[in-house]
Amino acid sequence: MGLIEDSNVKVKGMGLIILIVNILFPGIGTILAGIMTEEKEKSSSAIIVGVLQFVLASCCIGWIWAIYSGIKIMQISE
Repeated sequence: MGLIEDSNVKVKGMGLIILIVNILFPGIGTILAGIMTEEKEKSSSAIIVGVLQFVLASCCIGWIWAIYSGIKIMQISE
């Protein structure tokens, strides 16, 4: 799978918190999800995507991407 698909990781019981953190601090929630995930093979992809979201947040692309990732992580984590 690709970098983007692998960044949507399962974080048991933390999906909503990851979404809220991604709304307030774009990319940070995705980085936290990458650190806390049980799917260690996807961990590095999530951290790289989180850093890209954080860097691109200044032009709103990263912020929108972070919200989308937060929603996907929340859906997977339930």
